[in-house]
Amino acid sequence: MDFDSQFILNSIYNGIIAIDEKGHITHFNKTAERIFSLPAHEALDRYILDVLPNTGGKLLESLETGKPFYGEKLKGQRVILVSNINPIMMGGKVRGVVSVFQDISEIENISKELDLFKNMKNWLDTIIDSSHDGLWICDHEGNVIRINKASEKINQVKAEEVVGKNMRELIDEGFFDKSVTLEVLRRKTAVTMIQKIKSDKKILVTGNPIFNEKGEIAFVVTNDRDISELDHLRSQLQEAQALAKGYISKLSELEMKGVDLSDIIFRSEEMEKTVEMALRVAQVSSTVFLLGESGVGKGMIAKLIHKHSDRNSGPFIRVDCAGIPESLMESELFGYEKGAFTGAKPEGKLGFFELANKGTLFLDEVGEIPLHSQSKLLRFLEDHEIIRVGGTEAKEIDVRIIAASNRDIEEMVKTKLFRRDLYYRLHVVPIFISPLRERREDIIPLIFYFLDKYNKAYHKKKTFSPDAIDLLSTYDFPGNVRELANLVERLVVISTNEYIETKDFPSTLKGTISKEASYFFSSENIPLKDAIDIYEGLVIEKALKKYGSQRKAAEILKIDQSTISRKIKKYSNSKANVLLHK
Repeated sequence: MDFDSQFILNSIYNGIIAIDEKGHITHFNKTAERIFSLPAHEALDRYILDVLPNTGGKLLESLETGKPFYGEKLKGQRVILVSNINPIMMGGKVRGVVSVFQDISEIENISKELDLFKNMKNWLDTIIDSSHDGLWICDHEGNVIRINKASEKINQVKAEEVVGKNMRELIDEGFFDKSVTLEVLRRKTAVTMIQKIKSDKKILVTGNPIFNEKGEIAFVVTNDRDISELDHLRSQLQEAQALAKGYISKLSELEMKGVDLSDIIFRSEEMEKTVEMALRVAQVSSTVFLLGESGVGKGMIAKLIHKHSDRNSGPFIRVDCAGIPESLMESELFGYEKGAFTGAKPEGKLGFFELANKGTLFLDEVGEIPLHSQSKLLRFLEDHEIIRVGGTEAKEIDVRIIAASNRDIEEMVKTKLFRRDLYYRLHVVPIFISPLRERREDIIPLIFYFLDKYNKAYHKKKTFSPDAIDLLSTYDFPGNVRELANLVERLVVISTNEYIETKDFPSTLKGTISKEASYFFSSENIPLKDAIDIYEGLVIEKALKKYGSQRKAAEILKIDQSTISRKIKKYSNSKANVLLHK
């Protein structure tokens, strides 16, 4: 059977175009008609560039050079072709060119979509791996499809250890104690729980179901977060609550009086009464005697009184009486005339009294003033006059005196180390400032105040763990606020991590924590009944030590004496007592 050559060409799936040596189209098969949407009779015998201006150039190049082209990619207005172009050689000369080609426009579109999907996958992978929270993606049967880098770190696993495994299998292998994914599949809703992983670390996990168009669960996406992050948030919440509780109730009243709340940190009723007394006495010119242990804040109260008095535009001079040598006490306090003694300045010198004129003179540790200088201080308090060392003329000075001492001045009066008449002159308005151990409510606000202060000073971002806060709250702070400030500064400076924990505390401090406190902090599973017994026994024990009798302790605790007697007997034989004192 003979076949027509055109019939054969039309039966080929690929497009075929041939041109003669003048560049005119001699063959244009059915596939070419379909690809170019052009009937063969409109293309035949026409110059190739008139028909195919974008893709015909390569055929002419082959015609001129005799060079074939294989796998050539040609782009037309509507199509993209891959073409094999061969010159037709006759008698050693190029007599024409034939091009066999295939339309790859659809493949190109698919390739672009594939590239887009690849890019989208890369973007999605980047987003998932950049998440601070851990992410797990499981299928509808609980098989792990992928986890991100954060989850590898939080769960202390490698992706290859868990991907492809079922969550039930991972529980059996001890990776977790339970699975939020399985709970989501069971309940068909979002679930939040705390999981324990291999290292006994606890993590907070939330699983969310992803439904398909049929309403069935296709995937479960789980977020997990290290519970220590929540401890950090808890610490911040403690700070906010402590500051709010300490300030909000006092804010309106104190701001009306002009108190700068950033300078005075307290929450306790004792300190509130002290501040209120200081504000009241600031309105008059009476001598004030501040009493309290070293470091309780006597200097802060003295400044508060000066700031809110009508002398606040005048100087506030603080004199550390304990730091002045006895031989120089009078000349420092009252000044001296020129030539008053060997080594004196030729022009003389103003004393602290004159420097504080029209203002406030704060005599800190006034109990350290020697007896021979106390008489001059007494004279000033009686007559408001001073006489310089080496001088004879009395000079009137307008100064308010605020004195302070951490010593028992009454005992010094009895032992004749302090003048009785001077004591009464100073003791016009006594203000006692309680030690920090007796106003523990102030400890937490002060901790966060100093933490913020030293973080800013040293450009740090340290914070305390809840256990560290709790432990500090049980410490007696014999050095009071000054010791607390120094301790916080030390921890901010020397701790290696941003999260300050109990292990960072100096051993001297940890050694002073009470037995009951250390037992509570070191025991994670105290039965509630034992904990209640421990606390009840501790309260009774401290009341008996402080008040010396069952009757007085019962009265303070507001229970019958028979009740306290019975509880003492119960406590002495209880398991809680054994636990507390072991």
